[in-house]
Amino acid sequence: MQSVNRALLFGVMAVLVAAAACGGGEEEAAAAAAAAEAVVEVSPEARAAADRLAARLSAGITLVPTQRGQAEIGYTQPTARRGTGDDRGFNITSIRIRNLSQNAIAGFQVDEFWYDGDGNTVTGDQARRRLPILVNEVCDIELRVPVVSAMDASNYEFSHQNGEIKATLLEDIEFPPQPEVEEGEEAEEAEQEEGEEAEEEELSEDELKFTCLRPVEGMPAVPVETEEAQDD
Repeated sequence: MQSVNRALLFGVMAVLVAAAACGGGEEEAAAAAAAAEAVVEVSPEARAAADRLAARLSAGITLVPTQRGQAEIGYTQPTARRGTGDDRGFNITSIRIRNLSQNAIAGFQVDEFWYDGDGNTVTGDQARRRLPILVNEVCDIELRVPVVSAMDASNYEFSHQNGEIKATLLEDIEFPPQPEVEEGEEAEEAEQEEGEEAEEEELSEDELKFTCLRPVEGMPAVPVETEEAQDD
């Protein structure tokens, strides 16, 4: 008799547990359905960024991995000159850099500061490249600042959007070699240059401060040496 009572008790408890489990499942299913029906609001900035990325991918633009943390470049000694003609009244500084990092550098930026004899900042300029600088790509950069009588010394700072820049002063940097153009390709090259000129009209003032030449796949890279290596 006691065995029968125990069996009945266990049966009743099993039924109650199953009912509770079914009830919990229904509640969870209802909550999941409500969450699925909820409309997630997307910010206009996020939507615009997604649209730009989709447009770039549909246009055949390939995304490249970019350097995270510290990036490395080589650069030549900046040279300054006084402008003439339309550039009269400006001091123009030219710097050549090469990407020595393992990945492309995104949002590369150089800032120029001019100081007076007491160390106070009197003028300066900034150039930022929107397009990534590929591995071994070489860029000539021109910075323009109004001439100020108190200008005495200058300084330059390099940075990128994902971290800091390790800059190494090099004796010289050559543009990467390019394949020779056949006579039959001259017309096609001229059309391409016209298209590039049309694109330059849409570039910002910062973009026009950069003249970059990317290495051609399959062409050997130009070796670079630091000043220390040349002294040895």
